[in-house]
Amino acid sequence: MTMPYVWWHSGYDRLCHAFSVDQASEVYFQAACAHSVPPEFVVRTPGGALCVPCLVEVGSAMEDDGGWRD
Repeated sequence: MTMPYVWWHSGYDRLCHAFSVDQASEVYFQAACAHSVPPEFVVRTPGGALCVPCLVEVGSAMEDDGGWRD
């Protein structure tokens, strides 16, 4: 099963990254591309350009789940 993601804006690099919805980190949030962001720099809305490595990671997980290419 594919892990659900939310796309949130990072104040560090001004990109929108994919973060797993089940993250409960109080120190840092880690995106699918391994980009880490402390909570005070995460804007919990999608905005800005999407992170290409996150897109690839999320898309690859969908393929393993029998998703987007079937």
